[in-house]
Amino acid sequence: MILILGKNKFLAQRYFSNVIDYSIYLGLVAICIYTLGETNDAGGFSLTGPKALAMPLLWILYFPVCESVFRQTFGKKVFHLYVIDSRGESASIVQTFLRHVLDFFELMFMGLPSLLSINYSDKNLRIGDRMADTRVISPFAACRFCGVELELTSKEVVNNMFICPKCGEVN
Repeated sequence: MILILGKNKFLAQRYFSNVIDYSIYLGLVAICIYTLGETNDAGGFSLTGPKALAMPLLWILYFPVCESVFRQTFGKKVFHLYVIDSRGESASIVQTFLRHVLDFFELMFMGLPSLLSINYSDKNLRIGDRMADTRVISPFAACRFCGVELELTSKEVVNNMFICPKCGEVN
């Protein structure tokens, strides 16, 4: 796939973490509609009135709240990805809400705007990440000098520099 062959080696992980996350979210929505909904004339279920607010509430709890409290959703956890702010700190609830505001727009195009934005931006940012001043990182790296594999802190990832504990070289 051409998009994955770009400069971002974590693009596939980010994409599939979102597939997992939205599968979980849509599963929760289906359960919500089935348990809270009422049968309609077509034989399905409908949520109306205040009960319909359950779906956006689930979205807020699963995406912005999980990312601000735990720094990751379940999908990101599977791929060892974290959401941080531009300083390497945990993103606030406002930042994580902002980074997801355009999710429904991006989903209409099967994530293509996100894939393009991540793959061709300097810091691998989605449009939502640019709006919220956040980024998604993987903490794993290897020393360029001795090859030892390391788990970096979020600040080391943001600064794009670390000192190898084995050989002492600056990477």
